[in-house]
Amino acid sequence: MLDINLSTLILQIANFFIMAYVLTRFLFKPLKEMLDRRARRVTQGMDEAENATRAAEVARLEYEQKRDNIEAEFAALKNEARIVIDQTRQQMIQEAYEEIETMRAHARDEIEQQRAEALRLHRSKIGEVVATLVQRMMVDMLNPDIHDAYLDAFLDQLPTLGLARRTAGNGKEAVPAELITAIPLLHERQAHVTAALEATISQPVDLTYRVDPNLIAGAMVRLGDTLIDGSLQGQIQQLRSRYEAEIG
Repeated sequence: MLDINLSTLILQIANFFIMAYVLTRFLFKPLKEMLDRRARRVTQGMDEAENATRAAEVARLEYEQKRDNIEAEFAALKNEARIVIDQTRQQMIQEAYEEIETMRAHARDEIEQQRAEALRLHRSKIGEVVATLVQRMMVDMLNPDIHDAYLDAFLDQLPTLGLARRTAGNGKEAVPAELITAIPLLHERQAHVTAALEATISQPVDLTYRVDPNLIAGAMVRLGDTLIDGSLQGQIQQLRSRYEAEIG
């Protein structure tokens, strides 16, 4: 049989409980509290890490959404800018085309005006040359018989000019008149002209007389306010004027 000392056994049991108490009080409990705190910190860290991960994911999604929105807005702005540029380019092209057409129209008008002016000057110069040549030819051809023929032709035309309607008078007072001839006339010819004028207007005529060699041939009569040109110079000028008027 085992020889067990009861007092020793009780003492050992007591020592065990005392040691268990001491270990539990001063070792296991602080260790457990330390482990619990560490576990809580680890759990909190994991929660914080998870929360940070979720926040990071949310931030990433928001960033991607904002990036997509920015890219969409940028694409819209690029498209709008391209449309504006195209419209501006088309407008500039249209304005340039209109300006070119306006310049062309002005150039055509200016060229046409210059052409018409050159043609007018050309016709005028030709008319002047022709009138000068005709005048020289007629001067060389003239003789007293031709002068008389021109004067008689002029006097024959007087009744057809309606001078009586243009002359104011009561039929008794003499109407002032001026006779201009290319060469001097004899008194008989002057009297013949006076008689022709009085017969034409049916009233007396107070005739004055002068010579103008520039008339070449024929005569001019100033009767009151009316001037009748029956000179060769006047006929040449009429021909020249009709020639130059053909430009139109």
